[in-house]
Amino acid sequence: MTKSSAVAKPPSPLLAGIGLIILALALRPAIMSVGPILTSIQQSFGLSYTQASMLTSIPNLCMGFLALLAPFLAKRFGTNSTIIASLVLLGLATAWRATVGTTSALLLSTAIIGAGIAIANTLVAGWIKQNYDSRAALFMGIFSTGLSAGALIATSSTLAISNASGSWRTGAGIWAVLSLSGTLAWVLMAKAHPAPTSVKGAGTSVKLPWGSSKAWLVALYFGCSQFLSYAVFAWLAPSMLEMQTSTLKPEFLLSGFTLAFTVANFVMGLIAGSSPDRRVWIAISTVITIVGIAGLAFVSSISAAIFILLIAVGLGAALTLGLTLPLDQTSSAEEANAWTVFSSLIGYLIAAIGPYGFGALRDLSGAFTAPYVLLFIVSLLMLALTPLLGPRSVPASNFARSPDNEVS
Repeated sequence: MTKSSAVAKPPSPLLAGIGLIILALALRPAIMSVGPILTSIQQSFGLSYTQASMLTSIPNLCMGFLALLAPFLAKRFGTNSTIIASLVLLGLATAWRATVGTTSALLLSTAIIGAGIAIANTLVAGWIKQNYDSRAALFMGIFSTGLSAGALIATSSTLAISNASGSWRTGAGIWAVLSLSGTLAWVLMAKAHPAPTSVKGAGTSVKLPWGSSKAWLVALYFGCSQFLSYAVFAWLAPSMLEMQTSTLKPEFLLSGFTLAFTVANFVMGLIAGSSPDRRVWIAISTVITIVGIAGLAFVSSISAAIFILLIAVGLGAALTLGLTLPLDQTSSAEEANAWTVFSSLIGYLIAAIGPYGFGALRDLSGAFTAPYVLLFIVSLLMLALTPLLGPRSVPASNFARSPDNEVS
């Protein structure tokens, strides 16, 4: 790569946005397609609820731990090449998982899927900072909406594809096609956005904010929101089928949940994007989430569809807000990268507990009521964190006293 190509003028932002969407569409179906066919996978491999929950928890663990590895891979091989390799890995693992015959191979292929998602997912923020720094919030919104859209496609189509083909394996493996399209799109994006061997700030000596209390609060909020999201995505369909609190088919509930989640994700990006202090929006989205989860946990006389809609709106908005919080706390690209990696590391490790804890409680209690009570408690924790999540530009006394948010 020549020096001149590394500083070439970026192409049309519209084309870059399309490329980001195509990439994002590939990064969630391999995880989200599990929920609609989880019962079939359980029966095929004889899995307990706790074992089945690992199909969602394992990718989250990878998304946490490998957030640390991604910047170093980008420094060694280049950001674009690393993203392309991760998409190829994701596609191959998705196809392989659809053919495995043992539980160990099922879990191993799931771990490789998580690795591919983790690396690409972590590097996108740095890529946006490098190429479109002045429009970072807009492009991050485009990317997060693409993630939700990919989840929507998977949750709404996987069961139908599986039923039409007569096997859950087709529904699980077909999403390798999106990895292929994402790979091809990013090959073109790499040619249009040639870059040095590292993302600005990635793989350098910038320290993660381990000593910042505000960084821990941001990561905890993001982790709690993803704890709830992945637990619901993994277990909504099986739990509603067993609880029988809605007249709608479980797959329709899951598709409706994902659609509302995606819309809320995009809308929150529009209405809160220029807000100097996002705590009001965080509070509103969290209260909506709490009401929805409380309905599923404690109310059986009202259709579950109403509460599922509320949860989707609340958590969809929380995703956009959680991805934006590290930008609110930092003043440079290097610092933002460090906070994003830290938030991903801690957040996705917390998120991994969600599906696993939900499934384990179902095994222990013999019903889905206790798992939804767990989600209710986590949502209350999110609300308690809200006053402490103000940006560094807003004095703590304006809302609540915030801890020091300097990066150490």
